[in-house]
Amino acid sequence: MNILVVHRAWYPTGGDWTYVENVVNIYEQKGHTVIPFSMHDDRNAPSAYSEYFIENIDYKNVNKRSLTAGIKVVMKSIYSFEAQRNLERLLDNVKIDFAHLNVIHHYITPTILKILKKRNIPIIWTLHEYTPICPDSIFVSHGEVCERCYGGKFYNCITHSCKKGSYLASTVAALENYIHKYLNYYEYVDYYICASNFQMQKYKQFGFFNEKLVQIYHGYDYATVELARKTSGKTEEKYIVFVGRLEKIKGAHTLLQAMLSHPRIKLKIVGDGGQEAELLAFKEANRLDNVHFLGKKDKLELLKIINGSEFLICPSECYEVLGFTVVEAMAMGKPVIGAAIGGIPEMVIDNYTGLLFQPGNSAQLATYIGTLYNDQALIAEMGKNAEVHINKIVNNEDHFKNLQKLVPGL
Repeated sequence: MNILVVHRAWYPTGGDWTYVENVVNIYEQKGHTVIPFSMHDDRNAPSAYSEYFIENIDYKNVNKRSLTAGIKVVMKSIYSFEAQRNLERLLDNVKIDFAHLNVIHHYITPTILKILKKRNIPIIWTLHEYTPICPDSIFVSHGEVCERCYGGKFYNCITHSCKKGSYLASTVAALENYIHKYLNYYEYVDYYICASNFQMQKYKQFGFFNEKLVQIYHGYDYATVELARKTSGKTEEKYIVFVGRLEKIKGAHTLLQAMLSHPRIKLKIVGDGGQEAELLAFKEANRLDNVHFLGKKDKLELLKIINGSEFLICPSECYEVLGFTVVEAMAMGKPVIGAAIGGIPEMVIDNYTGLLFQPGNSAQLATYIGTLYNDQALIAEMGKNAEVHINKIVNNEDHFKNLQKLVPGL
């Protein structure tokens, strides 16, 4: 089959790309041909179909352009005529058996759905966030979980300036949601795939095409994980690890607060982000010499760091869909101390594959860090359980079998 895979970028962008790259590999290993549709970018992987990609939208440069140019970019991010034209050209030249969509809001836009529907091409859409029901995509307003837009009341995004704390950005985000709800191209999708049961229940709670929602855990190719395990050198160093964006919603500030109770436990923080300067200042002010900021790392080096740790901490304070960092840590036999929010509890089974704490509760997190760090037998037991559990729910074989149920002939 010829499978159209649509995503905002064709290079590593985070967890969404981890999924896209993996599912592309699955399709190709099963003998299918993948035709990508994305945006132009110098970082893209080579593709014979890049001539059909749309112009890159770089929001960071919008403010540097003229007001007119900025308005054009904003309108293009809501309703893309270019994406429709380029997709039409692609479909004129290549027979597509079905389309697999991923992250398209703000870039390629849901307007392409009518083009696919017109050609009677089956459509499945893996949801990586919550954009159709939340203008800010992640149910967060000013660092706190927010569900004010329930019932399609997207104006709350404007009145509370949820998007980046900006009235203008929030207005654009709310307008986008109102337009797509009115146009209702969403109805053309055959199935919406949710990566966790939590995500599916949240979409159902908001009444988003309940009959089309399907819960399928992501697939994952554990080859790189196994390579990291085999090539990691032995070390006597003992430490715990946090991996993720340094933003308030990821909970690193809660973790640092908890570390005040453990000045002798080494913590390695891998990642960067807008909160990095604030976190570094906290570290210096409180003389947390046991906390080490390592910045971003490439995949193999990151996995080796996780492999050398005692356990991973995932203190997220938002509705995580399904964190690949947790998947990778558990696959290497590492227990996880995770916040009881979003899809995390579907991986971190309390007192079995790790420990769950109340999001934002630094005192409880501090207690659990001490409990687990000082019990090697418990680390080993939970780590073993973690590896078995994650391989059972997140694997390529089951993922593909479930996709086959949605797409006849796949």
